[in-house]
Amino acid sequence: MTEKLYYEDALLREFTGVVVDCREEKGQWVVVLDRTAFYPEGGGQPADHGLLDGINVVDVREKNGEVLHLCDGKVQIGESVSGRIDWSRRFDFMQQHSGEHIVSGILCEKFGCDNVGFHIGHELVTIDFNAELSTADVAFVEKAANQYIWEDHTLRIDWPSPTQLEAMEYRSKKALSGPVRIVSWPGADCCACCGTHVRSSGQVGIVKLISCQRFRDGVRIEMAAGARALQWVNQIAGQNTRVSQLLSAKPGETAAAV
Repeated sequence: MTEKLYYEDALLREFTGVVVDCREEKGQWVVVLDRTAFYPEGGGQPADHGLLDGINVVDVREKNGEVLHLCDGKVQIGESVSGRIDWSRRFDFMQQHSGEHIVSGILCEKFGCDNVGFHIGHELVTIDFNAELSTADVAFVEKAANQYIWEDHTLRIDWPSPTQLEAMEYRSKKALSGPVRIVSWPGADCCACCGTHVRSSGQVGIVKLISCQRFRDGVRIEMAAGARALQWVNQIAGQNTRVSQLLSAKPGETAAAV
């Protein structure tokens, strides 16, 4: 079993660990350490990337309690190595994941539905809900989620006993067995989750719900949080500025000019 440092401190960027195994598979080296801060892909969140003693970690997976680091080079079994997380990638995922929890918790409570799908893509986050939502509904959730974020609530993480878990109300997409990790944003969400999160809601910065389309028996929402949301807003603002210049119209009057 690998000691999972990312559960002890999600903001840990560098660490040391002892190489337990290193084997070649399909042109890559699979490295197992006694402890790691690298998060493996799971729960809708992509894997961390980074370095082990200067060797690129290009993917991370978990199998039977062991965290497998897929590397483009070899390390020596029994030696201590230094790991460094690609922090910009990790923090981006943490902003998206925490933002999604806050949005989903508020939306599911307000409209009595379930989050039935979640994925952090390269550009946007997609969330699937088994309910029909109007434009006004989405606007309400976006406003409420951002208000919650700006209030800067503190994250809570628990590993309840089976008896405690049975008495709790929490979101989960499937029946769970064994130790269950509960991630709570007090007043917004309580959810079984294996991912990494920011320490307080203020670190999410902002969430922007970009689109809402019919999908299967409900809707699919496209969302961006934190730096991604700022990038999206800047992109749209830049396009609008260009349109206003081409039409010789003020930025706030481009639609009328068209």
